[in-house]
Amino acid sequence: MFRRAVLPILLCLLAIASGTAGADSLFTVKSHTDAFQVAGQKQPAKDSQVKIWISGDRMRRDDGEQSMILRLDRNRLYMVNHETKTYSEIPLPFDIKKMMPKGSEAMADQIANGMKLTVQVTPKAETKKINQWNAKRYDVAIQSAMGMKITSTMWVSKEIEGYIPANRLSAMLASLQPGSGAWAKELEKIDGYPVLQESSVDALGAKFGTREELLAVEEKTAPAGAFEPPAGYTARPYNPIPGMSR
Repeated sequence: MFRRAVLPILLCLLAIASGTAGADSLFTVKSHTDAFQVAGQKQPAKDSQVKIWISGDRMRRDDGEQSMILRLDRNRLYMVNHETKTYSEIPLPFDIKKMMPKGSEAMADQIANGMKLTVQVTPKAETKKINQWNAKRYDVAIQSAMGMKITSTMWVSKEIEGYIPANRLSAMLASLQPGSGAWAKELEKIDGYPVLQESSVDALGAKFGTREELLAVEEKTAPAGAFEPPAGYTARPYNPIPGMSR
């Protein structure tokens, strides 16, 4: 069961790390995730248009009924569920032991060990145009100690304004995850901003693909309150293993 806890945390970090930038901006991204099944639970294919608001070291990613708000100035990540009008506040860097139910210390140690990553970023000579941006290919391979594998083909462009601070912020975010020192170091090799990222995930017996394509970048100020949990929403502790009481 503990293996199921690692996948949402890691995919959450990957989603944020591929969508941060350094100025007040709105990024519009077309996202697709294939259907898959984990522990007998089927997840249908999902297509969505993601809105990413960025202001310095604050970021908000809106994807359907879910939002993720990153506040590096507070060392906090907020997971927001608009359908249930609830949110969870997660201190950064992640300490899985503090998130686990009481009496599950041994399981917490297993999860922490399973989250340790090895990462390899390989620049390629191949180039092509993605929408209006000239991009270069990078291949990225991530593997956790528990055997989860994520391989990505990433097309990055230096034509995205502010990509250098964007990559620095991504590396900073990656360094907050336990066992992710290699990830943060490898991210520094990427010279440009991801305009297209296609990934294959092999985890927990499930194999599925994801695709994120940058459609537009607008320089504009985020709405007031965008980087706070919505007023009137109920705070709930984040539980890395759904169905297990804290």
